[in-house]
Amino acid sequence: MMKTLRNTILAIAMLIVCNIDICAQNDIIVGQYIHNQFAINPAFAGSREGLTFFAGGRKQWTDIENTPISLLLSGHAPLRSNNLVVGGQIWDQKIHQSSSFGIGAAIGYRFRIGERSWMGMALQPGIAIKKTDWNKVKVIDDGDEIFSENTSNTAPLLGFGITIYGQRAFFGISTTSFFVSDDFDKVDAEFSPSDARYIATAGVLFGSDQIKIQPSVMANYSKQYDMETIGTLTGIWKDFIWIDVAYSSAKELNIGVAVQALPQLRVAYNYSITTGDLSGYNKGSHEISVQYDLVYKVKTVSRRFF
Repeated sequence: MMKTLRNTILAIAMLIVCNIDICAQNDIIVGQYIHNQFAINPAFAGSREGLTFFAGGRKQWTDIENTPISLLLSGHAPLRSNNLVVGGQIWDQKIHQSSSFGIGAAIGYRFRIGERSWMGMALQPGIAIKKTDWNKVKVIDDGDEIFSENTSNTAPLLGFGITIYGQRAFFGISTTSFFVSDDFDKVDAEFSPSDARYIATAGVLFGSDQIKIQPSVMANYSKQYDMETIGTLTGIWKDFIWIDVAYSSAKELNIGVAVQALPQLRVAYNYSITTGDLSGYNKGSHEISVQYDLVYKVKTVSRRFF
């Protein structure tokens, strides 16, 4: 009885968390956005000044069955003109009875606003396929028509982002998609900017070649779920090891470590734990990612930002 009650509470909580947690443009749950700004803002395409690939996976609440599993693959680069930038990402996420698969492609333009600073903007069209298997939901009344058939829908996506970044600071605003749909509705997605999710990020880098400190913040807002903020403090030692500590207004603590294993290869791990009312119902979430820079055009101290 207690196990059933526990799982019921967690099932409801998952639906809430998946709407207020740190989300990318496809609404996939990610905790390592600070290592892949392109995941939440297409205007950061090309910001690493080379062809960059990113692969990440996250398991939400590892000790509980059917909790969210998220996978994300992305890549982005500047074109030869250096002003045009392109990128793309593929994601897959499973949450108990629901699954979401999508693909998006970004194209943007950037221009210099200083010797080492850029301003950029980008569009990210895409498509998301969402399915819900109601047979996985245990109900009291087996004849309930609401749970008698599975649902699926294919929704267009159109994200947008704008950013300003340099060697020691960045700022960006983006929207997940101007097309909005409900995962559990059978209606088509509608173009509704007023109901879209909006994300703002900013960060500043301080310190020397040996030790650097980077405070950053992200604000995540939608009309339906109000505002969530995440503050992050990162310590960097010799551009080799990064330690991240973040806390969100959704009462989640994130601790991460990243290692620059090779000049072009970075591996990162993130552990998240709930500190609010749900803290006694789970043992935390795990996320790991790999980032590889195929080509570097210039050497810059701003690699940490993007």
